[in-house]
Amino acid sequence: MAAPRSTRRRARSGSSERASHRSPPRRRAAAESGSGSWARRIGIALGLLAVGGTIVLAGSGALDEGERASTPPGASTRPGASARAPASPSSAPITASPSTRIPAPTLEGAATAATRGREWQITVAIPADLPERRQTRLLVHRGDEIVAEAPVRSRDEVTVEGIPLRRGENRFTATLRGPSGEGPPSAELVVTRDEVVPEISLSEPLSGAKVHSEQLTLMGDTEPGAQLMISNATNERTSPAVVAADGTFQGEIALVLGSNELTLTATDQAGNVDSTELTVVRREGVDEARLILSQTTFPVRRLPASISLRVLVVDAEGETVDGAE
Repeated sequence: MAAPRSTRRRARSGSSERASHRSPPRRRAAAESGSGSWARRIGIALGLLAVGGTIVLAGSGALDEGERASTPPGASTRPGASARAPASPSSAPITASPSTRIPAPTLEGAATAATRGREWQITVAIPADLPERRQTRLLVHRGDEIVAEAPVRSRDEVTVEGIPLRRGENRFTATLRGPSGEGPPSAELVVTRDEVVPEISLSEPLSGAKVHSEQLTLMGDTEPGAQLMISNATNERTSPAVVAADGTFQGEIALVLGSNELTLTATDQAGNVDSTELTVVRREGVDEARLILSQTTFPVRRLPASISLRVLVVDAEGETVDGAE
């Protein structure tokens, strides 16, 4: 009877041994499952760190520098965009592409002008090939200073009024500025603001002079480049005088018998005016011959005697005619 009992013990013992043999695989599976879960957690954490680092780099601009460093100049970074050849290096920034290059405007009128006014008006011709006209403005420069501007719109020419002038020379240029940048300047316009009158200095004749000729010659000097007119209020005659490059002038005016009221008026290029007045009296006179005797009385007791005769010819002014004796 004792034998069967020990058999059952061995049987239980065998079953516990089998159970003990089966338990290690379950622990290994649990261990493997735990290690896999930790790997996934570490991977997720690393991924989150990578995303956060990318956001930080993008916010600081470092990522853009990296992209620019890896992207050739001129190549597009947009998806699907075709890359272009790198642009040649240049120290100056490019303000306009060749297809939208802004041309230079043209200042109309003479290249130089003079005025005594305080403002000036400039008319500018706009090139027909100007791109983006409605978004372009005309700029008027005096040296490095912008003194006026106006929109171009669809106009072929633009007139800018009320441009302030400084005393002396004012050197103006014009440019066009649009979305693609500012174009080259126009040719220069020089406007001189002059408020000084051209003084007249008359050397001859003097006021109150008495003459016999029908034509009177006047000489003197004034401002170089000025225009000078001689007028006679007595006979309502006017004639211009010739002003030389050094300012000296000479002109003639017709006279009437008696008193002649003369006025000389000088006008410079800026429009400043100066004048002077004088009175000249014309006397009636003709050329004449005068007989001059060496002796006009003769004592009888000294006769016969000899005398000398000389004929002197003078003009209407009373001046001796050379070679007419």
